[in-house]
Amino acid sequence: MKPQKLSSIFILMLVVAACEREININPSTGFTGDIFIEGILYPGEFPRVFISRSPGFFEPDATPQELFGRGAVVTITGSMGQEILAADSTFDKFRCRWVPFYAGNTPAIYGEAYDLTVIYQGKSYSASTTINQPKPIIDTVEYVGEFFDIYGGHDGVIITFTDSPGSGDFYRYQMNRMIDRNTHHVDVLEVIVNDCVAEGELFRVTDLGRSVFNDENVDGLKLQLFIEVAFEYVKGDSAWVFLQSLDKNAATFYRELDEQLLARYNPFVEPVFIKSKIGDAIGVFGSAVRSDSILLIYPVSAD
Repeated sequence: MKPQKLSSIFILMLVVAACEREININPSTGFTGDIFIEGILYPGEFPRVFISRSPGFFEPDATPQELFGRGAVVTITGSMGQEILAADSTFDKFRCRWVPFYAGNTPAIYGEAYDLTVIYQGKSYSASTTINQPKPIIDTVEYVGEFFDIYGGHDGVIITFTDSPGSGDFYRYQMNRMIDRNTHHVDVLEVIVNDCVAEGELFRVTDLGRSVFNDENVDGLKLQLFIEVAFEYVKGDSAWVFLQSLDKNAATFYRELDEQLLARYNPFVEPVFIKSKIGDAIGVFGSAVRSDSILLIYPVSAD
């Protein structure tokens, strides 16, 4: 029976091999990508709206310049009238690349309502926001060498403040620092090689907190936020810490974005679908009010 069994297996292998076909896939399918729009208005600052398209599955890695939504017509309308934003860019010295966006020349005003309209590739997208969030007031900022949450131990800062009475407030932290080319980000340690900044040159970076906090069940109380920092530090480094008060649309979008990121790396976290706040586009148009800054001097070096 063994010769017959081996013969049957050999015949089966021939049949399977005969069924194989070589299929040529043409990655050039005319895919233009979904549009991504992100704009957060801050009172007293010029508007910036980031517009890009998502890359196709077969496209290689691309820079923000290559994905920039060129040719879009971007307008912001408020009580002072309508402004058409112009294409502009800034150079990211940490990643050594240009970051394009659409910029306005009229500072946003606290208490005003604004409408955003984007016309791109024959389609129109719109959203609105009102800058009426209470300005947070930070009581203290302290360094913490280690704190624990469900994702393990971290070092960072503790922000203490009193929540404004009236439920529905949302917060995220911001840290501005001056760093050099040898300072790494915790998510990309030793990966990015900085070859565009001279040795010893300092440049500013802004660390925006991924986590969004709210005042549910703690309305009007004194709160402490434990924040994991993004950049390495050494003893004596200076950092300016802010607290942002976000509108609901922005808070919901960034919270879902953070939860989706956590789900990618943790099989025990339930996947989250990001709900766009700009119609058929992906993204958000919202507003935020910053606190005054608090200076933090790092008392120790990072491990």
